[in-house]
Amino acid sequence: MSLIKAEKINKSYGLIDVLLDISFTIEKGNKVALVGNNGTGKTTLLKIITGTEEPDSGSINILKGIKIGYLPQDTSLVTEQTIEEYLRITAETTDDDYDFSHRMNLILDGFGLKDIDISHSVSKLSSGQKSKVILAGILLKGADLLLLDEPTNNLDLPALIWLEKFIKETESACIIISHDRRFLDRVVKRIFEIDWVTHSLNITNGTYSDYIENLKKKLHHQKEEYENQKGEMERLLKRAKEMKSESNQGAKWEGTDNDKFLRNFKRDQAGASGSKAKTLEKRVDQMEKIEKPIERDLFKISLEADKKPGTRDIRLINLIAGYTNGFKTKPVSFELIYGNRVGIMGLNGSGKSTLLKTITGKLQSLEGKVEFGSGLRVGNMMQEHETLPKDKTLLEFLNERVYSDEQDSYVQLAKFGFNEKQMRRPIGDLSPGGRARLLLSLFSAQSVNLLVLDEPTNHLDIEALEALEETLKTYKGSVLIVSHDRYFLEQASLDTTYLLADGALTRIPDYKAYVEGIENNHK
Repeated sequence: MSLIKAEKINKSYGLIDVLLDISFTIEKGNKVALVGNNGTGKTTLLKIITGTEEPDSGSINILKGIKIGYLPQDTSLVTEQTIEEYLRITAETTDDDYDFSHRMNLILDGFGLKDIDISHSVSKLSSGQKSKVILAGILLKGADLLLLDEPTNNLDLPALIWLEKFIKETESACIIISHDRRFLDRVVKRIFEIDWVTHSLNITNGTYSDYIENLKKKLHHQKEEYENQKGEMERLLKRAKEMKSESNQGAKWEGTDNDKFLRNFKRDQAGASGSKAKTLEKRVDQMEKIEKPIERDLFKISLEADKKPGTRDIRLINLIAGYTNGFKTKPVSFELIYGNRVGIMGLNGSGKSTLLKTITGKLQSLEGKVEFGSGLRVGNMMQEHETLPKDKTLLEFLNERVYSDEQDSYVQLAKFGFNEKQMRRPIGDLSPGGRARLLLSLFSAQSVNLLVLDEPTNHLDIEALEALEETLKTYKGSVLIVSHDRYFLEQASLDTTYLLADGALTRIPDYKAYVEGIENNHK
């Protein structure tokens, strides 16, 4: 029996169609990835399933008595409850104290919160820790169906790998929206794709990589069929045109009075040619026309590193980063040679972001120093995200930061996928992914030669992520990355990898060895 059966769901906002004729079933234990380009309605569909949004037409039939656990993309949480109080209320469980406490401790341990006092107030947790507590509450619910919108955001690698294992082993059905391709590959066996052209649902079986490979093959096959048919139609119509011309010439041929037999032959031949031409044209008309495949213009990030004079290396000399009455690192020393790519790994709360803020000058060092090349022009994704002027329009933002002519700003924003209406809206109206695209357009316009990326995959959709990965392949500047996205890290081609743990920064062989060590611990 199906847990959920959706039939002919339609949803529009004003004149904009989002979901059209969406039908599907979810059985017990199904693990499904919900995919589609940015803005195709993935989150809207999850909200319709939960009942927080109503479809314009169609129906969602949910099996009576099943529990649904929903993780929204926005996991901001403000409460003075303790961790334990929050989890007990969210879990809605009837378990006795021992069973609940046992399960709670297992999940908190899996998320790396084992050493946090559960009588600690949720409000005092870091944003990453809050995300883990929210997810823990949903998993403790014992839901029959989990609806997870970007569940890997704000998870460090050990927590992500633990969640991966949990989802693979749970009997709960899952519908997951995620930009983490490696995560999807490991946990799902079905793909629900919301088509960006038709707004309908395409359903395929297999992994995410299978889906991508089949998509490429399908597009290649469609292009091939379209071009072959187009060539055949052109050949037939050209021959029909030639036959019509022959027919006209034959019909007009007069000759002399002695050429009556030849004239009649020419006219008969002209009639036959005209008839054949009509047959060929009819054949073309009756062909079942293959539509030309509609392709999205690939999103590209044009990023040329500025080459102005001056040194472009960074040196950390016995740097202690942190806060006078709080967390602080041990003395850190390393050099980032211009053009190199450095990755910093570590658990949530280990101080990675604090270290980046100190390197880029947003936070003053407690001791030691940072020698920053005079020729460096920095594009800091994290810092810019935090300081974006929410009330400014996109055009105003680029005009103030880079251009003096609005037309230049317009052209630059259009390259990064914004239409004119969006350009004239306040930045505060943008989704997190939209803000990330805006920042990439800024960095492109500024020709930054140092990219500082603190968990960039938390805000970029897969299309923008792939564009950033493609850009990094040829980018000549320096890159400093903090990320938990295994696929993104592979594509980034790191020159050096460090691990920040217990305040100490240690060089490690590479990130793959770090990942393998964590995966082995979860077997």
